[in-house]
Amino acid sequence: MHRESCDLLIVGAGINGAGIARDAALRGLDVIVCERGDIAGATSSASTKLIHGGLRYLEQGAFGLVRESLQERETLARIAAHLVRPQRFIVPHTGERPAWMLATGLLLYDLLGGRSTLPRSRRLRADFPLLQQMQPPVSAAHAYYDLWVDDARLTLFTLLDAQAHGARVLPQSALSAVTAEGAHWRCTVGDRTVLARCVVNVAGPWMNAVETLRGAVAPPVRLVQGTHIVVPRLHDGDDAWLLQQPDRRIVFVIPFADNFHLVGTTETDLPSPEALGATAAERRYLLDALQRAFGRAPTEHDIRWEFSGMRPLIDGGGGSARTASREYRMTMEGGRGGRGWMSIRGGKLTTHRSLAERAVDRLASFLGSNARSVTADRLLPGAEAAGPTQRSELARTLAQRHPALSSGWIAALVGRHGSETSRLLEQAARAGGPGRDFGGGLYEAEARWCARYEWACNADDVLWRRTKCGVGMSAAQRDTFARWWVDQRIG
Repeated sequence: MHRESCDLLIVGAGINGAGIARDAALRGLDVIVCERGDIAGATSSASTKLIHGGLRYLEQGAFGLVRESLQERETLARIAAHLVRPQRFIVPHTGERPAWMLATGLLLYDLLGGRSTLPRSRRLRADFPLLQQMQPPVSAAHAYYDLWVDDARLTLFTLLDAQAHGARVLPQSALSAVTAEGAHWRCTVGDRTVLARCVVNVAGPWMNAVETLRGAVAPPVRLVQGTHIVVPRLHDGDDAWLLQQPDRRIVFVIPFADNFHLVGTTETDLPSPEALGATAAERRYLLDALQRAFGRAPTEHDIRWEFSGMRPLIDGGGGSARTASREYRMTMEGGRGGRGWMSIRGGKLTTHRSLAERAVDRLASFLGSNARSVTADRLLPGAEAAGPTQRSELARTLAQRHPALSSGWIAALVGRHGSETSRLLEQAARAGGPGRDFGGGLYEAEARWCARYEWACNADDVLWRRTKCGVGMSAAQRDTFARWWVDQRIG
């Protein structure tokens, strides 16, 4: 069995584990990340795909969380500009909350955000075209902005930056045993033994199982399932909706890819991670929300993709899933010179970088390092193509450099890989072109890139997390790609 050592063994390659790995590696710490499945294979690829302050958290009085989230929204807009885009949300005045309450909440949202690169919220008039599509037409609405994000690729690029600074990333490698050994934890990770000064448990829904390996009992984590569906486009344009529901929950309707809308999310308590999976009641809830808003809705047969993610929330001992805290808690055990163990509960996609900075501050102090975090100022890989204008310019430049390749395919690659697209296309050109066309915008060249450079181990890793091309493919096309992947022994 292979044996190695490290300062930090990070258990879980979701967004929080990736953020901690990046911050620690940039400070010069020796890092190993292990993951039982795929990178961002669970919660971190099953979000509503937003970098947001949490407008609805204002109702719960979580002003500190909203302020931190809005500050991080600005940071991520800068360092991950190839993965995010400004997204305008329309909030119709449908009566669940009075107009004055919406206006006050959005004003506070703007104020907590401070100096922002996004436009401020504003009231829309009744003649705003999209409002006429509602049934019956709505008299007024408000509009505000947050950021859309490719959640799985944000996690991926965060880990790629960690790897570039020395971190070792081990997907498909579960932690199966932990024992104390002097100043280290002796850990069995896949087929190797790792001696770690500190273990960081960011396994999310599986954190209690990790704690059990060392004979500890973790504080309870509340598992709340959020289900999303992807349906054919309901209307033209780039605006999204925030639809208020009679039970005071909200449903987002967000443009997805070129021809679809993403609709979500639900909030269903789960007894265990094994219970994960969309239910008929959740599908009906989301379709009913569309029916109430637009007087028509797709059917279950129109759903092109559905996914459910588990939010491992801090268990407050009661209350509804809607009002459960989205904050995070971290505990650190161990003294200087000995072995340490950190456990992290809760958190959200938007605050992963600030969570990681705080976590590594404590870990670095424990390990005797005084290096400070630099993650707020360092661009993620691929972010040199920052912002829509720069992405368009890069796509045009690359199309001129590779005239034999489809300009549409190149633009799609830039949207996923940013400035890394240059290297991908150079490899494709050396191989004689993009290779086999699997449909939905997926070509052989990108699939091979995902396997070689992005830890993709099977067809689903590519279809649903690295590219999202699966949503635009037929079932037969997805099956063909899966057979090709196995036949080529790529993973």
